[in-house]
Parts: sequence; structure tokens; C-alpha cells
Amino acid sequence: MHKHLCIYFTETKSAMRKSIPFAVSILCAMTLASAGAQAQARAAAAVPAAQQSMPLAAADKAAAVELLAQRLSANYVYADGGNKMAAAIRGHLRKGDYDKAATHTAFAEMLTSHLQAVNPDKHLSVRHRPNARPDRPRPSLKDGMPPEVRERMTEVGKYWNFAFEKVERLPGNIMYMKFDSFFDADIAKAAATAAMNFAASGNAMIIDLRDNGGGDPRMVAHVASYLLGDKKVHLSDMYFRADNETDSFWSDPAVPGAHFGADKPVYVLTGRETFSAAEDFTYSLQAIKRITVVGETSGGGAHPIHPYRIDPHMIAIIPIGRTINPITKGNWEGSGVKPDVAVAADKALAKANALALRQVLPQVKDAEDRPLLEKKLAELEASL
Repeated sequence: MHKHLCIYFTETKSAMRKSIPFAVSILCAMTLASAGAQAQARAAAAVPAAQQSMPLAAADKAAAVELLAQRLSANYVYADGGNKMAAAIRGHLRKGDYDKAATHTAFAEMLTSHLQAVNPDKHLSVRHRPNARPDRPRPSLKDGMPPEVRERMTEVGKYWNFAFEKVERLPGNIMYMKFDSFFDADIAKAAATAAMNFAASGNAMIIDLRDNGGGDPRMVAHVASYLLGDKKVHLSDMYFRADNETDSFWSDPAVPGAHFGADKPVYVLTGRETFSAAEDFTYSLQAIKRITVVGETSGGGAHPIHPYRIDPHMIAIIPIGRTINPITKGNWEGSGVKPDVAVAADKALAKANALALRQVLPQVKDAEDRPLLEKKLAELEASL
């Protein structure tokens, strides 16, 4: 049993564009902090614009810079990087660079810019959050979620169908599944199981992660388990620097329901909005040669995060760990997951569909269906 868990960042442009409340995003510490992030995001949205741009004094800025510097040095995934960023923002403060930041919003944006200039980590940011919550430790998995948090998370999850957008059968018995987040495993496993049960009898599967901004690595392992065999597979590790602890994630051959199995072809669609836990899923299965990745290089975020309050109305989202693949011994941070078949993201589904049809056509014995599938394949290839 993993002692601790920190979720991946999931607040992507695509998620916000769809109004999915995955400002589940900012925060880690199992789903407890995820729910807190959602609540804070909803609260921030309800605050009048004037309050969202609150003025702050020079002393407040100095205190926030010093607290941020301490948190970076103590907790950032790489000690050298944390110390360099800490030195940089202290230097900007001494030079008076923050004097022109009149509000929390402007100050947070300036701090983020300065941190990214030193260390371009896509999970790293500073944000204005009215009435930010005090710091919390990473909670233990065995503690679970308080009942009121579970109730709210379940309510949100049900409304968004736990981020499962579509599961359908395409011609040739090719199953297409699109989901836009790896929602919290404590409450969303049943939805994932239902989707995978529907797809289990397919001759091939296409999993669309082009709009998937990330989520819970336990859900990554749960979904991956349906695509693997009857032995446990070591998918990934997460190392947390400050605690000097490692969480390991494995497939579970005993996941309920029907399994797609380890032998039939699976295509995973990626794009620039594919991020974090969605990249974990793709990278882990690509490393064991279980899937074919079709599309564009993904966003490039491999560091789990934790929120730290640096001011009563500001939080710092600090990457506190790194993902380590047991095969490559590395991850996709900064570089993204490279596709096996590179194609524009808006053509990825057509390309994967064509590739899948070519694979399944030899299995089709129906004399009436076969020419229809051949025609469909010709249309897909012509569109490409």
C-alpha cells in the first residue's frame, strides 16, 4: 500500500475551455486537496473583480518572497533548482522589481515569470487565491477523504460522468474511448470499469487523450490494468524529495469486470493538451510496448505537486517529486511523450482508425461487412 499520494496537475486550457472544474488541478495531497482546490477555484470565481485584484504592501511582498524562497529550497523536486529559484526571487526583491506589482494578481504573475525564467517547469506557478487555505501535509492514503469532501467530489464527478466523454463501437469492432481526466480513483473506478467492460470485446481500441489534462496516478494504474495480462506490471514510481519516499504504481490483474487483454492492438491519441497523468499513462504503456501512440508530442509535465500558502491570498504550486519509469529510468518532463506515429492532433483519430482497420480487416470473415470496411479504410486514408 502506498503511504502517500500526490495528484498531478490537471488545470489545462482544454479543461478550462470545457468548464470542467478541474482546478482539481492545483493541488495535491490525495483528493482531499483536490477538492480543496475545486472549492478555492469556485470561491475565487465568485469573488468580485476588485477583491480578486487586492492591493498589497511592500512588507507583504517581502514576506511572501521569503516564504516562497524557503518552500522552494526545502521542497522543490531538485534541490539545486529550488535554491537557484530562491536566490533569483530574493534578488528581484532586492532590486525593487516587485515594486510595480500593485495587486496580488500582478505579483503572482511576476513571481511565476521569474521562477519559470530560472527553471521552466510547467507544473510550477504562483497564484492569487483569496483566503487561501493553510498548508497541509501530504495525507496518508489510509486516511481517505472526509465524508463531506467525498460527497462533494462525488457530486462533481457524477455531473461530469467522471470525465468519460464517449465510449462507442466503430466499424470493424474497433472501440473508441475518450476521457478528459483521470478522475480520483476513490470515487471513479466504477465508471472506468464500466467503460472498459463495454470496450472489452473489441478487436482493437482507440483511447483519446488529446484533451486529457491529468489527474490521479491510481486511476492511471486502474485503467492500464484492463489492457495488460494476468501478471502485475510495474508502471511507474514517484519519488518525493523532502520526505525521501517513493510511491510505486502497479497494474492489478484482479480489476473487476471484463478485460480487453494484453494482445489486441491499442492506439492512444495525444496532443499538446495531453498532460501529466495522461502522459504517465501513455509513457508507461509505450515503454512496455503495449500501445501505439498517434498524434502530437504531449505537454511535458512529469512532476507531482503540492500547494503552499505564501500569503493569506496567494499560493505557490510547487513540484515536490518526480516520476521515474522502471524501464527508461527517466520521464517526460519538459520533452513530452513522443508519438510512434506523428500526425497533427486533429488528424490523429482518422490515422489511428485507419491503422486499426488495417490490423483488424484480416479477421473479418463477414462477406457483406468486409467491402464496407475496405471502403471506410479507403476514405480514411484519402482524408489523410
